[in-house]
This record gives sequence, C-alpha cells and structure tokens, in this order.
Amino acid sequence: MQEIKHFFFDMDDTLYDQMEPFRLSLIREGMWTDKEWAEFDRLFKRVRHHSDELWDDYVAGKMTLEETRRLRLILAFAEYDIQVSDELADRLQLAYEEEQRVIQPSAGIVPLLEAIRARGHDIGIITNGPVAHQTRKIEALGVRQFANEGWVFVSDALGMAKPDPRLFAEVNRRTGTKPENCIYIGDNWRNDVVGSCESGWSCVWLNNRGRQPESHHRPTHEVRTIEDMARKLLGMGALAVLAVLAAGFLAFL
Repeated sequence: MQEIKHFFFDMDDTLYDQMEPFRLSLIREGMWTDKEWAEFDRLFKRVRHHSDELWDDYVAGKMTLEETRRLRLILAFAEYDIQVSDELADRLQLAYEEEQRVIQPSAGIVPLLEAIRARGHDIGIITNGPVAHQTRKIEALGVRQFANEGWVFVSDALGMAKPDPRLFAEVNRRTGTKPENCIYIGDNWRNDVVGSCESGWSCVWLNNRGRQPESHHRPTHEVRTIEDMARKLLGMGALAVLAVLAAGFLAFL
C-alpha cells in the first residue's frame, strides 16, 4: 500500500455527534421528552436513512433543500405512527439548526487532529451540504485551524456531492494529491465508504451506530470509536493512543 500522507475527514457524525443536536431540538419543541437516549438514536438513524434516500433527488434538482429536510422528518416519524405536519417539520429543522450552532467536537477529535499535524501530514475536510450551513458548523467546531489552507470542501460549492467519484477527483486536482496517498474518514457507508473506495482512496469507516455494510465495498479499516480510529490512523498501541487523546499532542511528541 502507498504511503498515506493526506487525511481527509467527513464532518457530520464524524467530527461531532450529530445525534445530540437532533435530540436537543426535539426536546426543545416538546417532543419525545420522556424518551431514553437509545430511542432518540433509533429515530435519528431513520432520519439519516431517509435523508440519504432523498439526497439524489436534491442533488438532481428534483427537490429543494427545504423539501428534502421536511420530508425526511415526516417519513421517519411516520414509522412511529406519528403524523408531522409541514409546519412542525420546519420548526424542528429550525430548532435543529439552532442547536448545531453550539456543537462541539467529539471527545478525542482535537488531540487526534493535533497528532496528525504533529507528524507532518496534511488534513482536509469534505462535507456534503449547503455552503453557509456547513460553514457555520465548521466554525462552531473550531476545526478549520487544523486543515490545510484551501482544503475545506463543501459539496454545493463544488457542484457535485459524495459519493460521486468526480468530487474526490476534483479534490485531488485542487490539492495536488494522488488518490493512493489519501485516506478518507467518515461514518456514512454510501457517501463516505463507497465514494472514497471507488475513487481509489483508502478509507476508515467510523461505524459508530452499528450499521451494516450496504454494498460489496471494503473500507481499509472499520472502527467503532474515536479511540479505535486514532489507533488505526496513528499506528499506535492502545495505551499510547489513550495518552494522546487524554493529554493532547504533546503527549505524542
């Protein structure tokens, strides 16, 4: 295998826990206030499922972004025999966006990014979605400082979206990198695993929600936690990785 020099990360549900602002948005609107975390998690998986299913229609211009966001909630709640009106779906989406303004990186992400930079490697971010919306989340997370200048890519700005291999090829072109030297880290099988594998990149699948593979593609590594991710990316033992994540990159140096 070629040397990995360039580390590209997905953002949503990879750099932060996307379910938490979703859970808080429902509570904020007085919904599911009596539910356990696991029930929110199951509902969130269904929302993500419908979002993925509707994404192609959005990219193709068959649905507006507002219609896509509205319908994914309506379809997910319908599976629980809960009728959600267009108005309620719009309120939930607005609450969700408000909660995303104060998101924080998942525990261990910042030390991991610091450790990758300390080794002299490049870091980039590739995320699907509207430019303004995704940019706000990137700024809230405070992760732009770890990325190379000009290495943050938002699908709507490129005019193409994951899993389209053309997007990964365009990233290679703009960054002057080769596919065999790139690794992509993401949680979504369809967008992240399929897209990067078909582009000749290595791939780490952060399977943090216990999903099943959806195709014949084989990620380079499958991990369940940030600690597992760091172990694979840094090639370090468990104790050394824990030291890095607990104390930051100075422990690594």
